[in-house]
Amino acid sequence: MLERKMEKFKEFENITKPDRRNLGFCKINNETGETNPLELKDIYNSISSVQLANRVPEQIISQFNVAKNLTVYSWFSYSFHQIAELKAYSTLEMALRLKIKKDYGLKKLLQEAVRLDLIKDKGFSHIADKIKDIDATTYSKELPKIITDFRNKLAHGSTMLHPGAILSLRICADIINQLFNNKLSNNSIERT
Repeated sequence: MLERKMEKFKEFENITKPDRRNLGFCKINNETGETNPLELKDIYNSISSVQLANRVPEQIISQFNVAKNLTVYSWFSYSFHQIAELKAYSTLEMALRLKIKKDYGLKKLLQEAVRLDLIKDKGFSHIADKIKDIDATTYSKELPKIITDFRNKLAHGSTMLHPGAILSLRICADIINQLFNNKLSNNSIERT
């Protein structure tokens, strides 16, 4: 069993040095199979490609950028991955409330967005090429439970650490972009 070490406050002289836990990762060239150590620029490039569309309200983009910056700074403090995820989930909830105009919790807001056809499987960049039916929602219908479980583990105390912030932010960005890409009629809002 792995021994879990306590997070430490970084010494001043080490602030700009990478968290040693990041040094165990590498990037693989899919064409050559060559591996190279992961670098700060790799994290930056990965997260900079996660974009919210211009049609997304500025207040949502602003808060999402906080999550992106935290992801970049996870190079220096590995545990920032989970802080970045938590910020992305809270920004997602903010976007859902703004779009759906209901004061529900995250799970119910996500369920409502799926029910109103605001979120579809084809709108997720990490699986879009595998989706044949443009109206499919099989994946989307699983997200309310999955995202809420992850968010709750982070929000209510957890020692969980993993380098998953980039994928979590990508999924949140895909949902937010879909929300503000799709029109919501007043009739749709009133349905229960």
